[in-house]
Amino acid sequence: MPITPLHTLAFLFLYFKDKRRFDPLALTVSTTFIDLEPLYYSLLGEPLDHRFWHGFTLALTIYPVLIAVGVYVAEHLFEGKLLTVYGRLGLNPVGAKYPFLNIYLLSLFGGFSHIFLDMFTHPEMFWVLYPFAFGNSFYNWWGAMAVEVAVILLSIYSLSCWLKDKPVKLNTDS
Repeated sequence: MPITPLHTLAFLFLYFKDKRRFDPLALTVSTTFIDLEPLYYSLLGEPLDHRFWHGFTLALTIYPVLIAVGVYVAEHLFEGKLLTVYGRLGLNPVGAKYPFLNIYLLSLFGGFSHIFLDMFTHPEMFWVLYPFAFGNSFYNWWGAMAVEVAVILLSIYSLSCWLKDKPVKLNTDS
């Protein structure tokens, strides 16, 4: 089961390949916030399960809209602070505000990728294909191991891209 930060790290290389299109905040929030659901149930003293938010139905409809609106507002309210944080993290940003369409598409990708990775590694994900099917027929041990290895390799690749990253020179000639 990929731990929550690896959901982002596995795909962070996309940001380093095209900083003008891939919003690091949208990628991070959309790939990780869905795991607030199991945390919520755990805090209630219930089993640490992946429930209805961990299914394609909500992850591809309501979730990306909520995330996109939240990220869009946050980027407009806290642009300066985000640039400072990005700089301290060594992300060498070209900006902190992205178009809403980019944010929405990344939110859609983040929700999809999270469910896609989890459906192979969590046997208790009963809502993956709800309302079309209940249960998780995608889980098996070999699939889980393949996903774990792929996520680790992608995360290592993202880290290597991060370490090699240089600040982007903006073209200021107009």
